[in-house]
Order: sequence, then C-alpha cells, then structure tokens
Amino acid sequence: MAELLETAVFVVLALLIAGFGLASTLAKRTFHAVMFLGVVLVAVAGIYILLGSPFIGVLQILVYVGGILTLFVFAVMFVAGDEDEEAAA
Repeated sequence: MAELLETAVFVVLALLIAGFGLASTLAKRTFHAVMFLGVVLVAVAGIYILLGSPFIGVLQILVYVGGILTLFVFAVMFVAGDEDEEAAA
C-alpha cells in the first residue's frame, strides 16, 4: 500500500512539474511565468524529499524558491511597469 501511495505522489508531482513548466514557457505575462516557475521548483523539492533526500529538498526550497525566485520577482516588478505603459499606448 505504501508503494502505491508513493507512486501516486510521484506521478502527481511529475505532472505538476510538466504542466507548470509548460505553463511557464507559454505564459503571456512575465510575472505569471515566474510564479509558475515557483510551483515547478517546489514540486522538484517534493521529488527530492520523496526520493529520500530531505536535505537537498529543503536546500532546493531555501536557495531556489527563497532566493532566486525572489530575485526574479523583484526584477519583473521593476521592469513590468514599462510593459504595461507600452501596452496602453
């Protein structure tokens, strides 16, 4: 029973990674693409934890989701004002 649950969680995480990875590349707005990337990074951390490497999973969340994604969000927020003004013109 535990193997079936583990397989189901793996499949759900894999589908999340594939689906949100595709959504991240096809997103019209940069901010939405960054948020989709955040879901992908958290799901990858879940895969690491599921495979028996909780340290790498937590490191994934701290470094990539906590640091890199925050940097991306700030960069998009600074640049996004120009995109909205150009679209309105």
